Amino acid sequence: MTAQDRINALFEELVPSSGAADTVAGEIIRATCRIGYRWYNDGDQLGIGYGKETCNPAGRYLGKTCNDDIAKQIWNLMYDPIYDDSYDGAYQKALEKIYEAILDYIEQHPELKTTKNEDDFWNHRDKHEDVDDSWDEEEDEYF
Repeated sequence: MTAQDRINALFEELVPSSGAADTVAGEIIRATCRIGYRWYNDGDQLGIGYGKETCNPAGRYLGKTCNDDIAKQIWNLMYDPIYDDSYDGAYQKALEKIYEAILDYIEQHPELKTTKNEDDFWNHRDKHEDVDDSWDEEEDEYF
């Protein structure tokens, strides 16, 4: 079973159809899936352009909630310029590594599947940092 299959199974098990998850593991998976969904469906990246708005809160939540290794990997995706407009697959490879680390973390801490969640990854927005600064109204032309 691939990491994506495992994440999908946990999503089905732990994440409600809307809103924050009931358990910490569920919210971890919800945040993870948010980042993956935005990448695979819209090309949004942590820390870059519109990804600052759509992904950064989930990334901050994971960095705060999971272990130091995962926090470091998330930080690298958000702030390391090596991932800016990466066409060589570096961002996707890094995401896959994070998926594996998150799955290992949940497996090593099965109590997270029953620990009551009292947070929502959207609470981790930074109103100053999570702004898409890549769109310039003056550069757009309307025909």
